[in-house]
Amino acid sequence: MANIKEFCGYRYNPEKNINLGNVMAPPYDTVTGSEIDDLYKANEYNVIRLSKGKTSDGDNETDNCYTRAAAYLKQWIKDGILLKEEKPVLYLYEQRVKYNETTFINHGIVALLELSELTEREVITCELPSISATRDRYKLLSEMKANVDMINCMYIDPEKSLSSLENAYSEREPDISFTTEEHVIDTMTEHRIWIIDNSDTIQYVKDIIRSKTFFITDGHNRYATALEYRNYCKENDPNYNEDSGCNYIMAFCANAYGNRMVQLPVHRMLSTSKKFTEEYFVACAQDNFKVEKIIVDTAVDNLNEIMKKQIATVRMETKFAVYCGGEYFYRLTLQNKNIVKALYPDKSSAFCALDVTVFNKLILEDIFNISEDKYDDYVQYTKRSSKGVNAVKNHEASCLFVMNPVKAEQIREVALSGEVMPDRSIYIFPKPATGVIINVLNS
Repeated sequence: MANIKEFCGYRYNPEKNINLGNVMAPPYDTVTGSEIDDLYKANEYNVIRLSKGKTSDGDNETDNCYTRAAAYLKQWIKDGILLKEEKPVLYLYEQRVKYNETTFINHGIVALLELSELTEREVITCELPSISATRDRYKLLSEMKANVDMINCMYIDPEKSLSSLENAYSEREPDISFTTEEHVIDTMTEHRIWIIDNSDTIQYVKDIIRSKTFFITDGHNRYATALEYRNYCKENDPNYNEDSGCNYIMAFCANAYGNRMVQLPVHRMLSTSKKFTEEYFVACAQDNFKVEKIIVDTAVDNLNEIMKKQIATVRMETKFAVYCGGEYFYRLTLQNKNIVKALYPDKSSAFCALDVTVFNKLILEDIFNISEDKYDDYVQYTKRSSKGVNAVKNHEASCLFVMNPVKAEQIREVALSGEVMPDRSIYIFPKPATGVIINVLNS
C-alpha cells in the first residue's frame, strides 16, 4: 500500500522575523494575475515567486519564470531565508477556518509520499490531470527540483487511529503558526504546525498510514508531473536509485473520518454560441427535471444564499439553481435517478449519481448540444456564485448553474470503482498554504 517517510524540509527562518502570513500563497491554480501582483507586493520573499512567478515579454529558454523560481530558491537558501531541518521529521498540520458560522478543522500529516504508478492502485487520483497544467508543473519541477506545495491526500480510517496523537500535539504550542486571508470564502484561516521528530512517534505514524490507500483530492496534475519527472530521472540520471528524491512527492495526508473539511461547490457559468433563449431551456429541462420558478427581490449576496438554501439537500438528490437574469431563478430537481445510469451503462452507479455527471449529460450535451471535448469552450467555473450572478447581469454569461458540493463518500465510491471524478467537481477547503514547508529533492 502507500508508503510515506520523514524528510528534512525547508521552512522560513524564524530568526529573520518574517511575517509568515505575508510570504505564503494559495495553491498555484487558484491565483489570478491581479492576485499574483498583490502577493509579489506583500513581501519580497513571498513564495509566489517560486510557485507561479510572473512572466515577461523577454522570457526565453534560459531566463523565464521557471529558471527565475530556481534562482530565487537557491538564493533564499544561501541567504538563510529558508532553513533546513536538522534531521528528518514529519509534520502535524492543522488548518482552522470559520465558514457559515461553523468552525472547520483539518488535521493531517505532512510527509514524503513514495510515487507509484496509478495502475498499482496504491495512490488513486480522483480527477484526470490537465495536459497544459501538467506541462507547466513539469517545467517548474525540472528547473527547481523542489516541491513548494503539497498535494492533498485522503485515506480511510474509521477508527481514527491518529486522533489521540493529534489531540496531544494540538494542546502544545505550535512550532509554526500564522493566518492567511482566504478570498474564496472571505474569511481567515489559522494555520498551526507541529514538528514530529521523535523516532518512535514517526514510526508509529508510518505504520498506521502505510496500510492505507491514498486518494488524491487536490494535486492530480502535480502527481502526474512527479511521475513523469521520476521516469525521466530513471532513464537519464546515472546516479538515480530507489532513495533518490525524485521518487517522492510532498503530501498532506488526512483521514476522511477524522476531519471537518468544507466541500465547496464549483458553479458553472454557461455562455452559448447561439442566442440563449430562456423559454427554450426551461421547456427542454422539463423532460428530465421538475422545474420551479422562484421569485426573489433582493441583493446579489442574499440571492446567492437563497439559491444555495433552495437546492440544499441531505438526501442523495440532484438539484440545481439556474439564474438567467432578473429577480427570479429556477430550481431544477432530477426526476428519474436512474436515467443517467441507463445512458452510461458501463459507468458505476456512484459516477452516474454525481450532480456534475447529470449536468454534463442532461444539460450541456442533451439541451445545449455541447460535446465533452467542447465543455471548456462554453463553460467557466467559479467557487463564488456571486461572480456568476454578476456575469449574467453584465451579459458576460448566458446563465449560471449553482451546484451543490460533492460529498466525501461520493469521492471515495467513485475512486474505489476505478473511475475518476468529472473535471472541476472537487474543491476541498481549507487547504495547506503554499510555502509553509518546502521539499528540495536532492536534500
